[in-house]
Amino acid sequence: MTSYTVFTVHCPSCSASYPVDSGKVPEGGIRARCGNCANVFLVELARLRVQGAPESSGRPRKRRQSKPPAPFATIDPGDRAARLARVLVSDMISYHPDRYERALERGTLQEDFADEVRRSWAEYVRQVGQAAAVGSRCFQDELNATLARGQKIY
Repeated sequence: MTSYTVFTVHCPSCSASYPVDSGKVPEGGIRARCGNCANVFLVELARLRVQGAPESSGRPRKRRQSKPPAPFATIDPGDRAARLARVLVSDMISYHPDRYERALERGTLQEDFADEVRRSWAEYVRQVGQAAAVGSRCFQDELNATLARGQKIY
């Protein structure tokens, strides 16, 4: 029977920690989405050995939280909309990294990502509802903050 080590990885965005079984990480690494801030980051075996601290037992430890998590249905709709916007926008970058860098260099972000923005907006509206989507700037603010790297182009 093969034995694997459990490592703790930390989200590079918010520092939330998660136990990871080294046996579940493929050779090329795996993308993980933080349950706290929805950031997508790469978990690699080489990084686990260098950066991760192995936990003492073979069982993963439970994360401690200062307060119990609210059930999904009771999450504030504004927070849910903002989180969904972060996920949708970060996915655009994750799925098209080379095109994203080229568009930034050429200054053609709006044109090059028009289809992705349109599709993501449609998904955003589908999940949060027309009134919430139109009545909030969460999606546009996230496009400016993340996709446009702080420039107000949306």
